[in-house]
Amino acid sequence: MKVAVPLTWLRSKLFWKIAGLYVLLSVPAMIGLIASVVSQLSSQGRLIHQRECQALLEQIAADISTTDDVPSSLRGWQPKLNSGQKVWVTNSAGTNLGDPVADAITDIALESVVRTALQTGQAARQIRLGTSLDDVLALAAKVERRPPGANGTATESLVVIMVSDAAQSNSAVTQLTTTAVRTAIYTWLLTGLCLCLVAAGVVAPLQAMSLKLQTTVMRNEREDMLLSVSDRQDEVGQVASALYVLEDELQDRIQSLEKAGQEATAAADLLTAVLESMIEGVIAIDQEQRIVYLNQGARKLLSIGEAIRPGHRLYEAVRIPAFLETIEESLSARRALSLEYRSPRDKAHHVLSVTPIVHSSYAGAVAVVRDISEMRKLEAMRRDFVSGVSHELKTPLTVIQACTDTLLGGALSDQEAAERFLKQIEEQSERLLQLILGMLQLARVESGQEVLHTEDLDAVDIVEDVLRDFRTVASSRGVELRRSGPETLPMHTDEQALRTILSNLVDNALKHTDASGKVTVELSLVGNSPCIAVRDTGVGIPEELLGRIFERFYRVEKDRSRARGGSGLGLAIVKHLCLALKATIGVQSRLGEGSCFTVQFPA
Repeated sequence: MKVAVPLTWLRSKLFWKIAGLYVLLSVPAMIGLIASVVSQLSSQGRLIHQRECQALLEQIAADISTTDDVPSSLRGWQPKLNSGQKVWVTNSAGTNLGDPVADAITDIALESVVRTALQTGQAARQIRLGTSLDDVLALAAKVERRPPGANGTATESLVVIMVSDAAQSNSAVTQLTTTAVRTAIYTWLLTGLCLCLVAAGVVAPLQAMSLKLQTTVMRNEREDMLLSVSDRQDEVGQVASALYVLEDELQDRIQSLEKAGQEATAAADLLTAVLESMIEGVIAIDQEQRIVYLNQGARKLLSIGEAIRPGHRLYEAVRIPAFLETIEESLSARRALSLEYRSPRDKAHHVLSVTPIVHSSYAGAVAVVRDISEMRKLEAMRRDFVSGVSHELKTPLTVIQACTDTLLGGALSDQEAAERFLKQIEEQSERLLQLILGMLQLARVESGQEVLHTEDLDAVDIVEDVLRDFRTVASSRGVELRRSGPETLPMHTDEQALRTILSNLVDNALKHTDASGKVTVELSLVGNSPCIAVRDTGVGIPEELLGRIFERFYRVEKDRSRARGGSGLGLAIVKHLCLALKATIGVQSRLGEGSCFTVQFPA
């Protein structure tokens, strides 16, 4: 499979680098070669021209040496001369024998050539004739001959002079130079074309690989391209094969990294979700107390607005001096510290725990803020409960102990006094027993150990039984006790739990209703939900205390409640029994006008 070589390689930087390097190196070399060839050709041309002229001069000299008529001999050689060649014959005196009418040779350069020829036998020199700027070749040869009409061995010396224009040799040299230059240029162009083809064969697959190896190209297209280039039996093919292997390894590594990235993202999302769902506030800071992370719990507990983001200083988000001092001390001492303080805004109890980050590349600390207001409230309730239980147990026990001491001190002999003290002992024992039973029942209900047996029943029958039990007490206190509502009210609940709820509500209403007051048990059906309301015309409850009346041993008027015989556990038992029966209890009251407790059972 061959890779197509489109003309896009003309836009390749690598191609033009190769072409530029070729031009940069080849042009000076070609110019130097042409100059050297031209110089050699010029030298050879002048040498050849000089040899030709020398041979012709020797022939003329030989002819002159044997003839008596020099002018006739010279005219005979005239057709054989080139247009740029001239021949003279002169004697030692400088007389021009070729043309008796002409003047003697007076040119200094030619006279120098003649003198040299007379002395050495021949001469050859490049000279300039007259005012001409061009050089000419001047050749001279010495000829010894017998003068005409002379007897014996007398001879005379003649000098044959030839002047040849250099243009004759330059013409041939120019033709050879032109041919050499053309040959060099054609060779350079052909070499450049071959180089372009070779470069295109290398650049084109590299260009294709550079285009196909981009991230926007599909993987199968890259692999097909690399496979096609790898068919080349050269280094480019080897590079493509290696890239194909690297492509597979890269894809495997990318998949591994993507999987690791997904796992890391999932872990980070999970950690973020866990931290964001925490009630506790979490703040991560660096060594310079810049916020790195804070969750919604921290924003809520510390009242940090959405404008505060990671990167802000901690003092920009929190303005509690003790809070900032604890964190600064933990960072400097590199140890965990804690601080309990009250929020200046809502007066809630908070606990700050600061843990410095020591063994990590991220230096800083993690601060966790918890709201312990409920814990402190429970502790306060526990203290009140212990105090209440102690007080409630102490009162009857004190009375019992006092009566017992009195009886043992001699009151047994007085029958009337003894009966009075024993009756007090009996009353306080009964009160103590009811207190203990109430606490045990409340403990069972709160712990979920109270076993409930729900069944279908008529609430009217249960209400009538409870009212029947309390009518004597109501009559003795001058309080009217009655029922209102439908004659039947079916519901599905636990009978004993319902009796306990009604008994405690009615007993509580009777205790806080003065003579000539009314206590009414109202039955109704709200939708499909049965409702029982116990309404009285008693002293009522202040509105700010309605939220605490269901606490154990809590009394609105403690002294009067104890005087009325209450234990402070009735409403707490009612609340927890309603929770166990999935019923809701509500209260409405006005001070001096009475109260109304409403229990709504599930449909």
